[in-house]
Amino acid sequence: MPYFKYDDVEIFYIQEGEREPLVLISGLGSKNTWLFQIPYFKERMMTITLHNRGTGKSSRPDYPYTIDMFMNDIIALLDHLNIREKIHLAGISMGGMITQYFALKYSDKVKTLILCATTPVHVGSSIIETQKMMKNFSWEQKFKVRVGALYGRDFRKKLKKNHDLYEQLKQEFIEDGTELKDWINQGAAIVHFDIKEQLYKINQPTLILAGGEDSVIDIQYSQILREKIPNATLQIIPNTGHRFIVEEPDKVNEIIWNFIKLNLD
Repeated sequence: MPYFKYDDVEIFYIQEGEREPLVLISGLGSKNTWLFQIPYFKERMMTITLHNRGTGKSSRPDYPYTIDMFMNDIIALLDHLNIREKIHLAGISMGGMITQYFALKYSDKVKTLILCATTPVHVGSSIIETQKMMKNFSWEQKFKVRVGALYGRDFRKKLKKNHDLYEQLKQEFIEDGTELKDWINQGAAIVHFDIKEQLYKINQPTLILAGGEDSVIDIQYSQILREKIPNATLQIIPNTGHRFIVEEPDKVNEIIWNFIKLNLD
């Protein structure tokens, strides 16, 4: 399995495909939110993702993380893969916060920015508090709560009928599952996150996507991103929740690809 080690962490990553690099960053507590994007984009681009520290097969050091740590993990991975060209960078939820910060700090490394279901400012600690409340829940119970929180009504109905898809998502959640300490350590990185007043410095073409029924991060924050990032467009995916990239992968993949194609060499 592909790992690389630097400092005190070992990071698991996926790299598939060729041509221009697309780097996909997952959200809080999730090791790979991009299950339904990788098969599509690996046929078109060099597609790269990593299990964030504190998730999946990557190291889970037991101390509070920072946004800089997550950003440096990405830099270290790019160095490990000897990628020197500009990347297309996508992030969802907390991953979108990391990618905004990355674009500000390493503008010269980013060609385009794709921000999904995210925000330029921390919107509360309800996710961590919910995890604490579920400390003694079974993984099955935790997954059911997760489904209710992350997905729109139509998709929740679909999961009740589609046993195979339900099991696929459940197993992805349970395998190498995120423990409470990992949630807390990751969550520490965004408690004081607020870059609203720096967004005007992001000069890359930016695509902002949001689910119309997102109950985790309200679409008003996507609208703030659209207003404050100079070269940004916003598209709302109707009848979807926070994980719209799972609910409507074909539609989302096409939107992202059409955007990236405008900025390919």
